[in-house]
Formats: sequence, structure tokens, C-alpha cells
Amino acid sequence: MILRKKRISTVLEKIQLKRRIMSGILMSALLPIYMMPSMATPIVPEVKDKAVPVSIDLSSAKIFAERKSIAIVPGESRTDRENREKAEAAAKAQAEANAKAQSRNLVSRERRVYNDPSDFDAIYLRAQNAYGVDALILKAVHTVETGRSGSTGLTNHTGSGATGPMQFMPSTWRRHGVDGNGDGIADISNVEDAIFSAAAYLKACGYPNVQKALWGYNPSTSYYNKVMGIARSFGY
Repeated sequence: MILRKKRISTVLEKIQLKRRIMSGILMSALLPIYMMPSMATPIVPEVKDKAVPVSIDLSSAKIFAERKSIAIVPGESRTDRENREKAEAAAKAQAEANAKAQSRNLVSRERRVYNDPSDFDAIYLRAQNAYGVDALILKAVHTVETGRSGSTGLTNHTGSGATGPMQFMPSTWRRHGVDGNGDGIADISNVEDAIFSAAAYLKACGYPNVQKALWGYNPSTSYYNKVMGIARSFGY
């Protein structure tokens, strides 16, 4: 009995040994397979310090117009900004209009030659038709101011700065001087421009109220009386 058990134990040991040997062989065969990288994973070559060319398709590129820059004032609301921009635009437009008017009405500094008529009555009548101021009043004012002189740069002897056939102050001329002869320039020294401008100014001063108009032209009672006396002598 003891001998039989011993034989069985020897057989079992041999079987276990064979199993160990077979397991070792199997593991030796399978281990390289487990260590191989998966065939589903792509192999990407490593790129070091190599420039990669890039191409850009400009056919679908969009071009954006440059937007006008907007001045931003700290603490300024959108409404305040819009109001400021409107005010600036209005001021710019007014400045341009003033410059245009000034260039049109400023005293001409060129040496201009005028062929003045010997009789200015036709000019007085045209100015009357244009502004409604009686031709005889214009003739009287012209007589008092310069003795009915033609085109001249004559300056008032009192030093007031008034100049020209109708003795306008340059500041008044800038506001009321007109182009009477249609040459495109309102010239304070041209007799036709001066007579038309006197009519325009008397109208602005209150004509047909003659007293008010003449007082606006020259605020003096003696001046008014002198002009009216001469106008009456002409048949006014």
C-alpha cells in the first residue's frame, strides 16, 4: 500500500513538471506577440527641426473695409458723442460758409480798372428796383458821403476807417457788401457795388422807414437832416 502511494505521487510530480514546462514554452511563444505594437495604430515618423510648407487659398478670402476711427472721450455717453459730432459738423459747415462769404465780400486788394459812367442815375434806378430803396435817397447819400465820386478807395478824413464811394466800414461791408455789377466780386471801392450795397444796407436798417434806415447808416441827426435836404432838392 505504501509503495502504491509513492508511485502515484511520483506520477503526479511528473505531470506537474510537464505542465510547468509546457506553460514556459507557451509563454515564450506568446510574449513577443503581446509586446508587438498594434497594427491599427499608424506609425508617424518624428519630425525634428524641419519647416513644413503651408499653402493659403486666397480665392475665398474676405476683404473688410477700413472703418472710420471714432474719437472717444472718457465719460462721454453715446448720446453725448452724437450731439458733439453734430455740433462739430454744424460748426465746420458754418465756418466754411463764413469763409466763402468773406472771400466774396472782402475788399478787393487787386488794382482793378472800372469804366465808370459819367451819370450814376441809371445805377441808382437799378438798385431801387433790386432793393426798393428810392433812387433819390441813394443819390443823396452818395452826394453827402463823397460828392458822388466814381470808383475810389478814398478813406474818410476823420480816421473812422470808412472807405469807398459810399463810405462803408470794412466790417459792415463784410456783412452787407454785394456784387452790383455782376463781375463776381463785391468791391468796396467800385461805385456800382457800393451803390447796390448802400441800398441793401438801408433795406436791412429798416427802409421804407427812411429815418430809421438813415439812422442805421449813420446814427446822427445832422446827417439825417443833411441827406433829406439834398434828397428834397433832387425832387424827393
